[in-house]
Amino acid sequence: MAPSHSDTLDLLRDRIARMDTGPARAVTHRFSTGIADIDARLGGGLERGTVHEFFGAGSDRQASAKPSRFVASMLARTTGVVVWIGEDYLDLCVAGVEQAGLSPGRLICVTATQTSFVDLCEVVLRERGVCAVVVDSRTAPDLGTTRRLQRAAHERGATGFLLYRSAFLMKTPSQCLSATRWKIGSASPFSLRDNPVGGVAAEERWSIEMLSHHHGGTAEWVVDPSRYETHPFSGASGIDRQKKQSDAVRRPWWRSALRA
Repeated sequence: MAPSHSDTLDLLRDRIARMDTGPARAVTHRFSTGIADIDARLGGGLERGTVHEFFGAGSDRQASAKPSRFVASMLARTTGVVVWIGEDYLDLCVAGVEQAGLSPGRLICVTATQTSFVDLCEVVLRERGVCAVVVDSRTAPDLGTTRRLQRAAHERGATGFLLYRSAFLMKTPSQCLSATRWKIGSASPFSLRDNPVGGVAAEERWSIEMLSHHHGGTAEWVVDPSRYETHPFSGASGIDRQKKQSDAVRRPWWRSALRA
């Protein structure tokens, strides 16, 4: 029998209290993407205390690997507890999250049934001590759900990152109540013939589209990993060996997901 929300929240609060998320950094009002052009367009990054929507593109529409790593790379530049909530089950790549720089010692994974998923996400967004909630959804976006999560984020100041695994959608929904909406995927078709030595991952460019912004406007960027000494979506700067070893000790926290 799955535990109740009350049981799950008790376990969640206990884990938050026992977690060492590292030295506090100066709190800013935005999450930096690590890409100067995007941050400049957004006035410094994505706003905190609200919700943002993300979709995969092309072959990544179902896996949403690139949107997940984009979000993880932003969260890696902050401190505080991150709660990643999966609908029915959690399909999260360990290597991708770690390579994006997000410390497993800051991450709590939770899964919830479809019937309790939105309720739990709303409650966790209001929970003290939570920096961000990643809502990993397999259900089409719903305006009523977005309103609820938006309200919860505004009340407590946590930030919601809504990842939609949208393989079942014919197109991205037109209506948007989130602060921003994004579509992230490969910039162009790629094959090993184009890069016989480095392989696909070494040179693949990313297309990052801002489909909607609550202050108006859209934009698109193409990110070439070869231009970065540390690609912002494959590794975060400032992570040393000692910190990685410390994270490895805490890795069981990451791997044991709570179930609601």
